[in-house]
Amino acid sequence: MKASLEKLVAQFSQQKQHFSTPCYVYSLEDIADNYRKLKDRLGTSLIYSLKANSCLDLIVRSGHVFEDGIEIASVGELNLLPRGESPRYINNPSADKSFIRAAIASKCTLVVDNLSQLEIIREFQGKRPINPLILRLNPSTLDQFDKAQTVTKKDHFGFGWSDVEIALAFCKEHDLKIGGFHVFRGSYNFAKLAYSTAQAALQIVEKFERELGYAITLVNLGGGFDLNWESVDFNFEQYRELLGEFPSHIKITHESGRAIVASAGYFVTQVRYVKSIEGQQYGICDGGMAQNFLLAKTESTFKRFSQPLILREGKVLEPVSNAEGCLLVGTSCNKEDVIGEVKGAAIQPGDLAIFSNCGAYNASYTVAPFLSLPSAKSYLME
Repeated sequence: MKASLEKLVAQFSQQKQHFSTPCYVYSLEDIADNYRKLKDRLGTSLIYSLKANSCLDLIVRSGHVFEDGIEIASVGELNLLPRGESPRYINNPSADKSFIRAAIASKCTLVVDNLSQLEIIREFQGKRPINPLILRLNPSTLDQFDKAQTVTKKDHFGFGWSDVEIALAFCKEHDLKIGGFHVFRGSYNFAKLAYSTAQAALQIVEKFERELGYAITLVNLGGGFDLNWESVDFNFEQYRELLGEFPSHIKITHESGRAIVASAGYFVTQVRYVKSIEGQQYGICDGGMAQNFLLAKTESTFKRFSQPLILREGKVLEPVSNAEGCLLVGTSCNKEDVIGEVKGAAIQPGDLAIFSNCGAYNASYTVAPFLSLPSAKSYLME
C-alpha cells in the first residue's frame, strides 16, 4: 500500500470524527514529490495547471512548490489565487476585455489565443505595463514542421500559421513585445509526440525571431503527461539532449496538472445503505457523481469502474472469496450515478470507500449544483 494511503487509513481509523464525508484528502508530500520528480526528469521549468485542482488550501500550502509558475484559465481562478512570487500565466481562448484587463493589472503573462485578443491588448498599451506576450499555437502549426507527418487530433485552440504571421507583423508594427509561444498537442500524448513537438518548436523559434527581428525568451512545450508517466516507456535523457539544441537564451518550460496532483488525491465516501436488486448488490453512498463526476465514467465507451479500498471500523476489509460484487452508487436521481465497484468484499452500511488517484479534475470537473447536493469537503494531509 502506498505510504500516503497508509497514512490516510491510519487517520480515518484514529480520528474519523475529524472528517466529514464525502471528502477529498490531498497529500502535500506527494504533490511536492511528484512535482520535483517530473521537473528533474524533464530538466526544464514546470508550470502547474490550476484547473487540475484549484483547492485554495492546497495552493496556499503548496505555493512554494510551484516555483516556476501557475497557469490560470478563468477570472474565478485569478481571483481565487493569492498573490505570490510565482509567475502567473493567463490562458483562455475566450478571455474577454474585462478578464484581460484584470490579468494585466495583476501583472500576469497573457497567453494569446487569437487576433481579436491582440486588438484588445493593444487598447491597454501605454496605460499599464504589459508583460511580453506568449502566442498559443494550434497543433496544426506543428504538423507542418513535423517530418514524420504525425497526425494530431484537431482542436480549436490557438493560432493557425497564417494568423501567426499576421500576429507577428501586428505586434512588430505596434511595438507589442512577444516573449515566445505555447504549444499543446493533447492530453496523454506527451510520450508519443514529445520529440516531434520539440523538433517542430526548434524550427518555429527561428521563424519567430526572423520575423520579429529580436530574440524570444520562452517556449512552453505543454504537457499531456500520463497519470502513470513514470511507468511509461520514454527516454528522458535523450529528450533532454534534444532540448539542449534550443538556443541558450530560450527558457524551455512544460506544464502539467494531472501528473502533479492526480496520485496525491483520494476521494472518500461512506456507505449509507445496502440493497440487492435481481441479484445485483448496491451500496448507496453519501457521495457520488455530484461530488466526483469522473468516477461515474459517463464519458467512457467501455465502463470499467474503479475499485476502492474499503475501511470498516478502522480496518481495511480483506477479500472474501464468496462475496458478491457490489456497485457503489451516489445520492442523485441519475441512473448513471455509479462511481465504483467492490469485488470480493461484503459491503455493509458505515463502510468507507477510499478511491485513489482522485487529485486531478475529480473535484474541479464536477457538476456539484445538481439537485443542490453538498460539495465534497477537502482536507490536507502532510
